[in-house]
Amino acid sequence: MVSGWIIIQVVETIFPAFGFGNVVLRLVVITLAIGFIPALIFAWIFELTDDGLVRDKDIDRNQPGPPSKGRKLDFIIIGLLILALSYFTFDKFVLDPRRDELEMTNAIEGLAEVSDLMNNGQKAEAFSRARQLAPDFKDKALLDDLWMTVSQTVNLTSDPANAHVWMRPYSSSEEDWQYLGRTPLEGVHMPQVRRRLRMELKGHRTIYVVNRGDWMYQLDPVDSIPEGMVRVLGGDFDVFMPGLEHLSMNLSDYFVDETEVTNRQFKQFIDAGGYNNSDYWPNKFLVNGHEISFEEAIQKLQDQSGRTGPSTWSVGTYPEGLADHPVGGVSWYEAAAYAKFVGKQLPSIYHWYWAALPSVRDFVLPYSNFNGRGTVEVGTLNGISRSGALDMAGNVREWVGNRTGEERFLLGGGWSDPEYMYVDVNSQPPFDRNTVNGFRLISILDEENLQKNAYGPIVRPNRNYELEQPVTDEIFDVYRRQYAYDATPLNVDIVSSKEYEGWIVEEIELDAAYGGERLTVFLYIPKGVKAPYQPVVYFPGSSAIYRRDNPSHEKFVGSFLIKSGRALLYPVYKGTHSRASSLNSDIQNKTIDYREHVIQWSKDLGRSLDYLETRSDIKMDQLIYVGVSWGGAIAPIMIAMEPRIKASVLISGGLVLQPTQPEVDPFNFLPHVRNPTLMINTPNDYFFPLIKSQKPFFRFLGAANKERILLEGSHGHAPPINLVAREVLDWLDRYQTPKQ
Repeated sequence: MVSGWIIIQVVETIFPAFGFGNVVLRLVVITLAIGFIPALIFAWIFELTDDGLVRDKDIDRNQPGPPSKGRKLDFIIIGLLILALSYFTFDKFVLDPRRDELEMTNAIEGLAEVSDLMNNGQKAEAFSRARQLAPDFKDKALLDDLWMTVSQTVNLTSDPANAHVWMRPYSSSEEDWQYLGRTPLEGVHMPQVRRRLRMELKGHRTIYVVNRGDWMYQLDPVDSIPEGMVRVLGGDFDVFMPGLEHLSMNLSDYFVDETEVTNRQFKQFIDAGGYNNSDYWPNKFLVNGHEISFEEAIQKLQDQSGRTGPSTWSVGTYPEGLADHPVGGVSWYEAAAYAKFVGKQLPSIYHWYWAALPSVRDFVLPYSNFNGRGTVEVGTLNGISRSGALDMAGNVREWVGNRTGEERFLLGGGWSDPEYMYVDVNSQPPFDRNTVNGFRLISILDEENLQKNAYGPIVRPNRNYELEQPVTDEIFDVYRRQYAYDATPLNVDIVSSKEYEGWIVEEIELDAAYGGERLTVFLYIPKGVKAPYQPVVYFPGSSAIYRRDNPSHEKFVGSFLIKSGRALLYPVYKGTHSRASSLNSDIQNKTIDYREHVIQWSKDLGRSLDYLETRSDIKMDQLIYVGVSWGGAIAPIMIAMEPRIKASVLISGGLVLQPTQPEVDPFNFLPHVRNPTLMINTPNDYFFPLIKSQKPFFRFLGAANKERILLEGSHGHAPPINLVAREVLDWLDRYQTPKQ
């Protein structure tokens, strides 16, 4: 064994490439070292002759020895024993420690690699790499550390059991399915991201669903579930949509359409004479609170050629090439009639929400149609909900059965809406036939257990600002002090500067005014414009709360401002984008947590402007605030606390109808907004109703120079961006000097 060790050391010194991992060459050396060389030494002492005599060199060669055959067998056995003992000793005391040392080194390096991926937000990639490394982790403690770093353990069951299960991260491709085994699965490792699951069982419908933890899945026999529908498991749940957080319901299982109703499907209703058969239509038709007849109602439901049909159609049919696009331009009445025609129902707000479960919005939105150009073929974008339904975000808005006042709810948002409308609520008059209005249907499994309350009217919280008065100046001064912060060093770090088609984006980090946190801001600098730039500071809509990634720098709602030659500053406010926190809604409330967030947003804005002041390429004396939706609602606080803002544009903003603590209530700050302000709204905004929200906001606004534009003909919360851009740019040109 010692000779073998010496030979290996010599060989490895002369030939460094001959390493520990070269198993074949190493076995050759070991065999020579611990087998052949000792045999030579043994043969040197004892000599085996051809006639079977063994002679010592000093012994008489004529002395007869033992029988040749037996002596040879003895030597073979002894040689094998020596070889085995030598190899075992060498492997145990030489190779094993070196092998263990190498495995430990590789494991530690692997852990460091997946930790780096996790720290960079590449959780799916980290999990995939861990699966590759795991078979080589012999140390159980290190293996446990590996899985603890990149995964969570999940229990998956199904009814019936024994279903094959595949998993892939939500954002991965079809080639990334990983087989997990058969249900029930206990303690299976899953990446720390939303996952897609595929479950297959012979004779049953394959299901595709989103998973985020322990869950039981129902697999239905192929012939027991309506074609094109997926099962939604019932239960007790809360509706968590801004403004409707007070709603809860217990539902039994039901089926929901996998996709929105298409033009091709709706054509069957028309071809069957659906518009002429009053049996399919609701009993009452209301226009502005007045009932009209069936004949009068049908006259309102004409296509572009004057025939009955959706407003997007012509001559009784859909545009060429759009057969499998969702039907759009239909009223609530048409959606309800089609539902009765096919023997289904419009979902209630509870059924729709439970099927969509918008809490997975940060994963669904990138795969949904909010392109601003038109519909896409159903199911092609792969934006799947918890239940396995597709396109519940975007493409077309979806009518549901409930009413609020005289209006009906439209959920999920459509191709022309901002992304946050997937989560936010919208309602419109039931005869509204905007091109973006469509629907999907459900089928109730247990009619007897269908709660009538599920389809009852939704009464939203209400606040009468006409009966309220903002606080006095003395009290307001007390509130103001809570927003002050120390002018500590910014400690600026320019993280990156990237060039896009119309602008350059700088990512900047600086110290926040609280908690030792770092604040990220993005500065968009227009191309083709000479410095110094006219600046705009931006406060986004609530989609910033629901997206965990940072703003898209290629598709940006404020792009018209940058294209007009202005520099735009986008702070990542506390609780938004990559600075996620306990904040989960833009609707104000009375909690301490909400109060602290509001104060932090004001400080984030202030620190961002502190940085902007350090730049010589910015005209700070022309600073404009632009707030969209949530940014418009919170604007009175942001503007009143920031004297560097010279003028303001508020798009789709207004007073929130829920109460909050007075020191963070925008209503109390309105009289202290003194700079020129432009408000742009729509007349049918569910969140900020014209009478109860928009008008009192404008009336209490303290600016001497203020203007409100109501974009008539706009439907829903967000007006068309092209109309907004025209009004905003015309107005800004009045308050900023001409661009160079």
